[in-house]
Amino acid sequence: MKKILLSLCMLLALTACKDDNKSNQQANAKPVVKIGASFPLTGNMSAIGIGTQKALVAAINDVNSNPNNKYYYELLIENDQMEPKLINNVANKFIYSDKVDVIVSFFSTAGRVVAPMAVQNKIINFNFGYSPEVLQSKYNFQNFTTLTAENDATIEFLKSKNVTNVDLLYQNIGAADQLLEPLKVLLDQNGISYTVHRFNKGERDFAMLVSKIKSSESQAVLIYAFEPEEDILTKEIRLQNVDKIIAYNDGLPMTNNYDIYEGYYNIGSLMTPQKYQKAWGLEGQNAAYTAYLYDTGKIIAEAYENTPAKGKIPTSDEVSAYLHSRKNYSGIVGAYIMDERGQFHSKGQVTIVKNGKLIPLDELNTLQQ
Repeated sequence: MKKILLSLCMLLALTACKDDNKSNQQANAKPVVKIGASFPLTGNMSAIGIGTQKALVAAINDVNSNPNNKYYYELLIENDQMEPKLINNVANKFIYSDKVDVIVSFFSTAGRVVAPMAVQNKIINFNFGYSPEVLQSKYNFQNFTTLTAENDATIEFLKSKNVTNVDLLYQNIGAADQLLEPLKVLLDQNGISYTVHRFNKGERDFAMLVSKIKSSESQAVLIYAFEPEEDILTKEIRLQNVDKIIAYNDGLPMTNNYDIYEGYYNIGSLMTPQKYQKAWGLEGQNAAYTAYLYDTGKIIAEAYENTPAKGKIPTSDEVSAYLHSRKNYSGIVGAYIMDERGQFHSKGQVTIVKNGKLIPLDELNTLQQ
């Protein structure tokens, strides 16, 4: 009896192997488009990196499930810890060793490293960030909430709260200046007074700064910061009982400590709907920004599938031409319009932390009515 069971198990194993081999052969029968993507899978930003990685994997898996595709999409993932030196090393690996067709770079920090390499090597770079410096050529694209959309949403939010004076706490990182300078113009145009406070990466003592904004005449505080400074600053705001409207320039999705942000607002990117979080295995995890990565994966595949190609796989020039010929796109985030620089535009969203979760403000207002 044991021999029969053993033989049956071996038969099932062999059958499974044959099915896997058959599936691989079918996939490999198609020309392969290689996509290299790097995320901060360890370090302060790892929760977001892991979530966005899962969303991109889900997008490519969904694309490859279509038997009518002309191409098979191979996704290569690396950990760059959002450190410029590691990002540079990973990008070189993708370009010279893996011979990828597309690079997906995470946040503006990576985008600024990869952008000139994409131009030099004529490789499509899809950046998940909002620094205008990334859009250096027809090979570089960006899909994330734009600076304009975020600042417009900020002004609308402040006006809805009747704010006439605001303290701006901006860390010297990322796209801080690109975000701040046009915001100051909009604040002036809308008659909203402001005071700018700057701080550096690595600062840990915010007692004096928070004391200063607590005693100021402002009704609101707007914060632009990354982890861990964002959490440290917020804890100090809680400690000193600052009784003002507290909002963040798309910083709240970066934290894993929502309990300290209860009742505070986030202005910027769209929250991924729960049904997609569940489908991608993200329940109970940080799902910030994941919808943008999923949409990006689908947009890349759509471009390759629909680009007229002279060879087996479209060249970067051919794919770029197709992407620029299409101005309107749609996805989980909603409607996108791509401009002549390669920037995908979508609407910003205001969310609030309630019971340890980020909830869209318009959704909360509907529930309360």
